[in-house]
Amino acid sequence: MSLSDHERHAILDNQVREWTFELKRLASQISSEKGVNCAVAVISGSNEDYSDGAPELILEDALRVGSHGWPAGFEIELLNPSI
Repeated sequence: MSLSDHERHAILDNQVREWTFELKRLASQISSEKGVNCAVAVISGSNEDYSDGAPELILEDALRVGSHGWPAGFEIELLNPSI
């Protein structure tokens, strides 16, 4: 049985909603364990420049830190670095 585009889209939307809920739960647990607040964000590149699977470039460009380094006062850990 083949799914329609609408059905596939609905399934993916539901999965993303469930994963987002889980990420929020995990962020809360990480904050609690570390004893400090933290932000967990998903940053997506909006064009083909980021299609090569380089999460580091997406993060650096989004935070505009390429030539300046990571901002002082923050601990930044990329959870899905490229291999």
